[in-house]
Amino acid sequence: MNANQSNTTTTPNRNQLTDKELSYAKDFLSWELLAIKKCNDAAIRCQDTEIAKLIRDTGHKHQQQYQTILSFLQ
Repeated sequence: MNANQSNTTTTPNRNQLTDKELSYAKDFLSWELLAIKKCNDAAIRCQDTEIAKLIRDTGHKHQQQYQTILSFLQ
C-alpha cells in the first residue's frame, strides 16, 4: 500500500454515508429511542413531581437529539 492509500473506505460524495456510518447512525437512533422510552417510563413511575419533571425534560432532550440525527439522514 502506498502513501496515498488508506485502510478506510470513503465515499466520493460526502452527502452519502458508507455502510459503516449508516450503521452507526442507526445505533445512535436506537440508543436515543431507548433513552426516550426509559425516561417516559421512569417519569410515569416517579412519585416526586419535581424529579418526574426533570426526567421528562431529559426525555425531551433525547427526543430532540433523535430528531436531529434523523434530519441529517433525510
